[in-house]
Amino acid sequence: MKNKTLESFINDISVFEEANTEKLPPVHKWNPEYSGKMDLIIDNQGDWKHDGTYFKRRSIVNLFSKLLLLEDSKYFLISPTEKWEIEVSVAPFVVISVDRIELNSVPAIKCTTLTEQVFLIGKSHPIWLENMNSNDQTIPFTRVRDNLNAFFNRSSYYRLIDIALENKNKSENEISINSLGMEYSLGLTA
Repeated sequence: MKNKTLESFINDISVFEEANTEKLPPVHKWNPEYSGKMDLIIDNQGDWKHDGTYFKRRSIVNLFSKLLLLEDSKYFLISPTEKWEIEVSVAPFVVISVDRIELNSVPAIKCTTLTEQVFLIGKSHPIWLENMNSNDQTIPFTRVRDNLNAFFNRSSYYRLIDIALENKNKSENEISINSLGMEYSLGLTA
């Protein structure tokens, strides 16, 4: 890329990220005492439930998702004065939508989570595969923010596969996607 093109590309990414990043509370600066364990679970579909009842208001879930913190493999719902441990089945976020876009002629993958975070796969938001059980089932994950991850739901994973297959070299066994100049493996084809 020419220098001017690189500047324009960086500007496009900055504008995209500014437009799609709302101000988050500074949870990393808060240091309240441990308040105990709350009966709040983010299940394996990304749905939130408290005392066995699912949250009906998405706005509450979206608000609480901004107050999440991961420390020493434990998840917390945190405020300036309280720190409640919660249970997370797979990951606190779920990617529900994947779109292929171009920024200044550079391919990018745009993801949207169930809690309405929007970001581009790239250096700050890489994709990796993890085994989820003993029968070698792997699913893709990505970083949403800080050390908080998301898994891709079935339809968004299939969309990733579709994008990868559109660009696949027929002689290769591995499929991958390219976003913002980075390549991410989605596994081997049969």
